[in-house]
Amino acid sequence: MSEPLRILNIGGHPKDAILYAGGTMAKHAARGDRVTILTPTTGLSHHLEAINQYRDTGKMPEMETLVEERRKELVDAAAEIGVSDVRFLGHPDDIVTIDRDIVNDIADVIGEIRPNMIVTHWPNDTVPAHAMATQMTLLAIDAASGMRPGRPYAPTGGDTGGAQAQIFYHTQIGRTNVLESLNIRIPTTIIDITDTFIQKSNAMNKFKSQHYGEESPLQRKLGETMDGGVYAIHMRVAYTEAFITHNPQLYDYLPLSEYGRKMADRTDDEAFKDRMKMLLVD
Repeated sequence: MSEPLRILNIGGHPKDAILYAGGTMAKHAARGDRVTILTPTTGLSHHLEAINQYRDTGKMPEMETLVEERRKELVDAAAEIGVSDVRFLGHPDDIVTIDRDIVNDIADVIGEIRPNMIVTHWPNDTVPAHAMATQMTLLAIDAASGMRPGRPYAPTGGDTGGAQAQIFYHTQIGRTNVLESLNIRIPTTIIDITDTFIQKSNAMNKFKSQHYGEESPLQRKLGETMDGGVYAIHMRVAYTEAFITHNPQLYDYLPLSEYGRKMADRTDDEAFKDRMKMLLVD
């Protein structure tokens, strides 16, 4: 495309936008696209270090300090993948339900940046904060496109909200239970993130409140399992992120992936070497 894309990447908790789409966002940021990362919640219920400390000592931590730690983790992680525009809305995440204030806050961001693409969770994800973030985002798209007295970025004519944005849902499974199994997600779009996988891994290691970090094996295990898993193997590359498009798109002709065509021209030995590549080592 001749003009940079505007992409809004939303995660229910602070780390989610990186965990599920960080490699893809790194590629877009490097290309010059404008990427905005948004999380509606503090992620405080997932501050595992603080929870463990409270269990051990019985001393209640300073909540504002913990919230700032979670915010800084996301800002630092986003910087690792080349993203500086981070929107940390700061709403509680102990019990996440659809909330008018959160919808309006998301709508303000949508109205401001007018994204061409919105990347977020599967709307029926069995992690409640994930599903609610997406359901509120879908409501926010409509809210941003309509008149909202007293709110910024109310449209004065035409769409200023992102109603024309293409929406991409992550296809990674959240909680592995019966409900997830009954809603199998087959990706429509798979992105090769081999060239940005180390960036993503470095970004994930900023979330030390959730036991990531350079001294922890968590990101190596998770990265190889999620990004180096079945989608990557079937695409015959090392690491991927997978998405489902919300709507079909309009084309002049049947679309062909030039990148996929190039990868298909590899020899069998080249393809085997590519998909067996492991970048995270001891």
